[in-house]
Amino acid sequence: MKSLLLASGVSIMMAIAAPPAGAGETGDGHTTVVQDENGTSVITQSGDPAQAEVRIEKEPGRTTVYRRSGGNTAIVSQGTGNAQDMLDWLRKQQGR
Repeated sequence: MKSLLLASGVSIMMAIAAPPAGAGETGDGHTTVVQDENGTSVITQSGDPAQAEVRIEKEPGRTTVYRRSGGNTAIVSQGTGNAQDMLDWLRKQQGR
């Protein structure tokens, strides 16, 4: 849970400086940028870009980005819902 919050916080800070982009890899393959109607998410990880796994899931009102590189996983979720919706989503993720 702490990793999720850390990844979310770092992504928010990086999104402020990130140029608008669609879903996909940018630069040297270490960064994934996803932009939807809710905002922009940026995940940057070290490691071999060829080995990175990226999955983007879209639901009504929410976009979730999963990126695994080496032994590290980052999950960023952005949506238009309220705080209770986010808590419910986080509880659902614990069961995965």
